[in-house]
Amino acid sequence: KKAYAKGTELKGKTLGIIGFGRIGQEVAKRAIGLGMRVIANDKFIKNANVELNFFDGQTTNFDIKTVSFDDILKESDYITLHIPKLSDKAVIGDEEIEMMKDGVGIVNAARGGIIDENALINGLENGKISSAGLDVFENEPIPQIKLLMQSNVSLTPHIGAATNEAQDRIGKELADKIISYFN
Repeated sequence: KKAYAKGTELKGKTLGIIGFGRIGQEVAKRAIGLGMRVIANDKFIKNANVELNFFDGQTTNFDIKTVSFDDILKESDYITLHIPKLSDKAVIGDEEIEMMKDGVGIVNAARGGIIDENALINGLENGKISSAGLDVFENEPIPQIKLLMQSNVSLTPHIGAATNEAQDRIGKELADKIISYFN
């Protein structure tokens, strides 16, 4: 049993969120609930008030000021990306990975190509990156064979919003937008 007990607790760790819009802020809520320190970077948002709503009606607010991109890379134990792909250049490549803490974990549920997959593979193989979770790939729907061969990578087929509840919310939001347009 102990041979497989190599997990890491999230409590007390720092989560760096790149892209602090609606999805990034929802991730922050979950991370705060797990006891993580949350830092964020966003080109358009300087700070955000993140409100946690509890089952009994209580709420707690957290004011999160965004930090520089370099600070995210240097301070985070885990990094998650929630930004659009605005150019052909990856946001995370060899240079950015070199700036990260040793043993960092990375999650990309945003867009394929935001992380240079060759740089990611190098980081995984040399131990700079301890783990990666990818819901998107450079060449969707087929990830690189070397990604498939990594034991410390979790791959999903771009299903980040594929719950019944999320699909219901998306349908309601679309219906509200259509109604608003015609009113």
